[in-house]
Amino acid sequence: MNYIIGDIHANIKELKSLLDIVKFKKDDRLIFIGDYIDKNVYTKETIELLLFLIKNYSCILIKGNHDFVWDRYLNFQEFFRQDFLLTHGSVEALRQFSPEPEDLIKNNRTELIRKYLRPYLALIPQMVDYYITDNYLATHAGLEKHQILQRNLKFTEANYFLRGDKLNYDKKYLNKYTIIAGHTHLGIKPLIREGYINIDLGAGYGRYLGALCVEKKIVIRSDNKIFKL
Repeated sequence: MNYIIGDIHANIKELKSLLDIVKFKKDDRLIFIGDYIDKNVYTKETIELLLFLIKNYSCILIKGNHDFVWDRYLNFQEFFRQDFLLTHGSVEALRQFSPEPEDLIKNNRTELIRKYLRPYLALIPQMVDYYITDNYLATHAGLEKHQILQRNLKFTEANYFLRGDKLNYDKKYLNKYTIIAGHTHLGIKPLIREGYINIDLGAGYGRYLGALCVEKKIVIRSDNKIFKL
């Protein structure tokens, strides 16, 4: 089976609940659609569990907007990303490691932050922009309208942050693939359209984590509620 798993945002409780419900088998493939940390404080535990899953299952890691920003800030020294980190929950990623996590970012203590986030940063080179399985294209935020017929997808920064009027909910990619995305749907059930399904069920905000089973065409929520596609 192939499972596409929504934004975790260090919500270790809902991730563990989902794992207990689904009980993945060795030949299952787990496709994570990004935003592994931030908003919740359990950075260390979340990355440790991800590393366990990567070791024991076939896993695909898709890059989310939070992963993109951390990468650009720490690995490319783009200090203007500081504002995003301070205002969009990234301070929580450092709260386990420092009593004053805001100051680490405000003062651009990037070497110390890199030390704290080393296991997470080691995962970033493994991350991809999208993954196609069956009739689904999994990505973090979606495709722009002009990309719907673009055979060789060329991602830009906008692709990690897309929302609302930039998305085409009714057109499938290449008229074949339904886009599966996350990135702050804010609902507790999946948003299902002809060409687009959002499975971010609010794990970053203390709600649920969702997993879409490709073969069964269902979304499983971390409290065991099932939604048919």
